[in-house]
Amino acid sequence: MNAIILGQGNPYLKNPYLSKLSKVLESASIPYEFWIWSRDKQAAELPRVKVLLSFGSWGGGAVNAIGYALWVAWLTLRVFVQPRAGIYFCSRLDAALPCALVASVRRCQYVFLDRDKLSKSYAWPKPVKRIIEWVEGFVGRRASLHVLPGASRAVDGDAANIRIVRNTPHTDVIERARSLAAGLPPKSGRLRVLISGLISPERGATMMREAVEQTAGRIEFVAAGRLLGDDAKRLAELLGPHYRGIVSNEDALALLLSADLVLAFYDPSLEINRLAEPNKWFDCAALEIPFFTNPGLSTSQPFEDAEACFLCDYGDSRQLSEQLLRIADQPALLEHRRAGLRTLRYEAWDTAMARVIAECASLTP
Repeated sequence: MNAIILGQGNPYLKNPYLSKLSKVLESASIPYEFWIWSRDKQAAELPRVKVLLSFGSWGGGAVNAIGYALWVAWLTLRVFVQPRAGIYFCSRLDAALPCALVASVRRCQYVFLDRDKLSKSYAWPKPVKRIIEWVEGFVGRRASLHVLPGASRAVDGDAANIRIVRNTPHTDVIERARSLAAGLPPKSGRLRVLISGLISPERGATMMREAVEQTAGRIEFVAAGRLLGDDAKRLAELLGPHYRGIVSNEDALALLLSADLVLAFYDPSLEINRLAEPNKWFDCAALEIPFFTNPGLSTSQPFEDAEACFLCDYGDSRQLSEQLLRIADQPALLEHRRAGLRTLRYEAWDTAMARVIAECASLTP
């Protein structure tokens, strides 16, 4: 079995999911390479990475809409002309659709890594949403396996090819992160709060930026990740050297281990956010680091029931600031949430994904 991983951006920095996948493939001694669409202006030479398209930048706009059309068209052609390439692991709908189109006319084995439902990610007009849902169904049904981060995303809940792999950390990545965390600067004595991942308008950038301003000097904030929007950029400016840029999965977990608390907000007006299965929640569960999220997310219920997280209304920076200062004054509140996290048990990502890969190997002639 040979594996080709299709996706966007630097798979080692921008995409922890694909970085973890490569580690599982290596452990199974399965040859692989990445085929990517690069939107980074100065993409470095990366091992096992083939850049199929270099166009556009991160964010929305007409240029990137053209980029998606070019990516899908070019990827469809590349997959079609390589019938013996192996099995494709497709990150999101844009990478999986070309394989589904090819599979309609000849044999093409692919795994749909359905990490985000495009139909639920934006407030689409109803006719557009129905079209996207049809495309998602078309792609999911033709996949050898359809991998979802949680049962909340399973529209065709009884589909025989659906497999659930939660967004938990990779075992080896955790061990590496523990080593890296030992080399990070010691805590200042103030409550250390981590903001990481995609920092964007839909993930609470405004309320987090305002909380940083409102608690200036009393809470230690550290951030890492991709910045999207003016509030995210302003937040990074406020933090100065405490904003670490885009970091690897291991470095992100090391920062988490060195923090007292993590912020993980999701705008509940978006359907995809109400069905959130975030890496950060499961990273926190694995490492026993308490986190803040907001009400209105159906998937946070297990954490809420176990009293394993703090809650703050989405967009309410004043409430967030007050709660952070209260926690800083009463550290026992953190220990209560850690005890709640210890009651939760989730399978390691590499264990679950190894089963998927073994199943793929059994399907490959």
